[in-house]
Amino acid sequence: MGLQEKKTAKAIEDQYVGDYQNEINEIAGKELPINIHWDTFELDFMKFVPSVCLQRLTDALKDICADDMGKEAVQESINSIEVFCIPNEGAEDAKELKLADGTFSLTACWGGHHSGYFPDIAIKEYLENNL
Repeated sequence: MGLQEKKTAKAIEDQYVGDYQNEINEIAGKELPINIHWDTFELDFMKFVPSVCLQRLTDALKDICADDMGKEAVQESINSIEVFCIPNEGAEDAKELKLADGTFSLTACWGGHHSGYFPDIAIKEYLENNL
């Protein structure tokens, strides 16, 4: 990861990620650390992390945790969140949501064509089917 990528990642972390982290923790009723694997992102896609990735994740969790049963399922099953980016080429087929060993992983092309990332409804449906 070059200097420009490091500066961009730091700026996004400083400006957005902390607020999303706090909101997600509040929604879930527990600490759910978010680890963004910046080294998997192309520079041009980094700027989409707040609006395309974290906002959709937050909206999905809001819907799931709207009642006590959903919130309890999230608390029992998710301990951390991992975000990875894949190249736009072939992203529609390669994107993946995965819940294993307490880690919820979101792998997609967060800055490419809309078919390469997950809308909040898809994230919500995946979690509801796997919690």
